Amino acid sequence: MSVFNPQENYFALLGVPETYEVAIPELTSSYRALQREAHPDRFANGSERDLRLAVQQSSFINEAYETLVSPTRRAAYLLKLAGVNSDMSSTTFQDPEFLMQQMQLREELSELHDASDPEQALDVFYRDLDEAASKQKQAFSQSYNQKQFDIAIAAYAKLQFLEKLRSEAELKESELLDY
Repeated sequence: MSVFNPQENYFALLGVPETYEVAIPELTSSYRALQREAHPDRFANGSERDLRLAVQQSSFINEAYETLVSPTRRAAYLLKLAGVNSDMSSTTFQDPEFLMQQMQLREELSELHDASDPEQALDVFYRDLDEAASKQKQAFSQSYNQKQFDIAIAAYAKLQFLEKLRSEAELKESELLDY
């Protein structure tokens, strides 16, 4: 078993460039190769120490992959690597355009129950949500690459908000389609 370094940068571990724009197929391929090598089942007949290390390494690889495959978690991780505090617990948005967009999305979400075709309304909602998220991903990438961390943090906060809204929509979707 190779030496396990829990301090290793997730990008280096998974062999992808340290950038927001990650090629997901490349990331997934690297992840699968590392998991095949480190999977605890390969060490089931080995020593207890080897098995424990395999479990730790597999867990670390999983955490690295889950972080980098998620646009929001990847943004937070990049900010952390840059030494930028990305705690959004007390963030308020001063962007009137974003606030209006959020009001519109929340209204769309609340009106799904009353829609004549809830599935079509849900498709429209997800399309609008994806467009909003795409804008924020682009804003994050651009500002992060230019080391404009205040703008990157704002885009990250907006991505977090949109991700939370998507989770709420997925719950509502399961309610709507549970007939």
